[in-house]
Amino acid sequence: MRVVSPFEVFAESFPEVTKTYRALKSSYGSAGPLDEKTRQLIQVAIMVTIGSEGGTRDHARLALEAGATPDEVRQAVLMVLGPAGMSRTSVGILWANEVIKARGSA
Repeated sequence: MRVVSPFEVFAESFPEVTKTYRALKSSYGSAGPLDEKTRQLIQVAIMVTIGSEGGTRDHARLALEAGATPDEVRQAVLMVLGPAGMSRTSVGILWANEVIKARGSA
């Protein structure tokens, strides 16, 4: 059974707002020299820090799709240990590992 993300539910409910949001993300995503993989790894760390399971899972998947290795995704999660603490980091590793495993990566 496919799990529907909260963002998908939002997008179906508010398509015009979603379109504007995606345009905004595209504009700041291309505003500097960071490549897609790096941007997604940063987003993984941010999502873990704020405790967003869906965001962590989505951005871990997107990071892998952009060419990140499983170890790079795990290191992005590990980087939040200082600012976010052991509990957030531990659950972030759990979420990331589940995404990695679902994609058949080690």
